[in-house]
Amino acid sequence: MKRGLILAVVSAGPSSLPVSSTLSQDFGFWRALTTEEEKARIGDASANSIDPTMIEADFDGDGKKDKALIAIRKIDGARGLIAVLNGRVHVISPDGMEPSDGLGLAKRGPWDTICGNAFREFHDCTHYPSRVMLKNPGILWIGNGRTSLHFWDRKKKQFDTVLMVD
Repeated sequence: MKRGLILAVVSAGPSSLPVSSTLSQDFGFWRALTTEEEKARIGDASANSIDPTMIEADFDGDGKKDKALIAIRKIDGARGLIAVLNGRVHVISPDGMEPSDGLGLAKRGPWDTICGNAFREFHDCTHYPSRVMLKNPGILWIGNGRTSLHFWDRKKKQFDTVLMVD
């Protein structure tokens, strides 16, 4: 395996966009997967054996349930990861998601990053955290042998990301 440089904790890209509370499936420039897209994603597998495309938890610690989902960008059909917190869409990862990718819920507590587990020998872990402590639940993006953890940074008021498996 090729040794590569891991980027430092990446802050989420674009800022957030307002969401209309009357249009529960309208996420600005994004939309939820249709029933047909979800059926195609799951295929013949049991729905319980596939990672979901939407999860809910209090990601920002304000006591209110938030939503994270794999969504479709309306202008080009690209799949990305978004979260809806307090009626605002936060674009966490604007593209690069595959139809088979799914989400998992990361519970509060310590999480070893790629530099804190057996994969550290394959990466340059200089200036990269070996562990993060989640004060609130986080979002695991699971896809094609790669898992990343997205968690709310209260000071920055945006999501940060660490690589868990590469």
